[in-house]
Amino acid sequence: MEFGLFDQLPCAATQQTATRYQDIISQSKLADELGLDSVWLAEYHFTPRFSIMPSPLLVASAISQCTQRVKIGTAVNLLPLHQPVRLAEEVATLDVLSQGRAIFGIGRGANADHYAGMGISMEEGRPRFAEALDLVLKCWTQERFSHQGTYFQASDVQVVPKPYQQPHPPVFIAANSPETFPMVGELGHNILVTPLMRGNEGVQDNLLVYRQKLTEHGHDPSKVNVFPILTACVAETGKKARAIMEPSLNNYLGVLRERRPSALGRAIDLSSEVIMRDFAVVGDPQECIDQIARFKEMFDCQGIMFWHNIGGMVPNEELSKSMKLFADKVLPHFK
Repeated sequence: MEFGLFDQLPCAATQQTATRYQDIISQSKLADELGLDSVWLAEYHFTPRFSIMPSPLLVASAISQCTQRVKIGTAVNLLPLHQPVRLAEEVATLDVLSQGRAIFGIGRGANADHYAGMGISMEEGRPRFAEALDLVLKCWTQERFSHQGTYFQASDVQVVPKPYQQPHPPVFIAANSPETFPMVGELGHNILVTPLMRGNEGVQDNLLVYRQKLTEHGHDPSKVNVFPILTACVAETGKKARAIMEPSLNNYLGVLRERRPSALGRAIDLSSEVIMRDFAVVGDPQECIDQIARFKEMFDCQGIMFWHNIGGMVPNEELSKSMKLFADKVLPHFK
């Protein structure tokens, strides 16, 4: 099992932007020191209470220079909102700077404000995603190429640098809609899932379709990785862990209900208590060990991304304590 740290960097009105960025950098350094496998950074725009990280690759570049071994991924870059040749250059640069630690996590995105703010029709999201991914992979694997597509064009370009990893960094695609799971399987890429948004049974059902499509299209299911994103907090007692997480979860749910009730979907009726019970790794060390084992069996997953600060309200000191306790008491059971 692999374990990673995930954050989209929410910032409340009482918090400072610079401090929040220092938080994620210090937490990434700690993840590296403690033996976690990866750090994952989300791309989000125009809603500071929900996220102040529109440029995760810039943050990833900073992290790459103060860590030694931890992998650094995007979860996700919103691919339809990017010029793919430029994005390929930037991810390859991160891979070179980190000496082969970049992970290319991508998604289509479902926030209409993102598309409107970038001047792109949301109806174009799915075909833009498919064409952009094809173009990024061409940039990395072909010495020179041309591309004349519906949305993007390139004429006899030579993209440099090429990635440090050959043929390219691992590709993870986020799947929330039922239509995305079979597409990821057909392409043969790794997959990121969010039980909070789809429900545990929904994720299980859609992963069956994903694995079926892998096989049908000649891909080996044992060669890909399934990573769920789960809220997480480890403390000396379960009561303390849940007390630490509750304000952060309530803030997260409050932002969603205030800003994007339609995007919350099935989660609109969830409470912090239900999330901690059904979609989280929260508790004392033994509780967390048992919860991880349950999710591993449920999703047949190869790793978990821990969302320690889902609503941004967990103090950095408490979050660091949780990470250290996880590394000391929980991690050894899965390595």
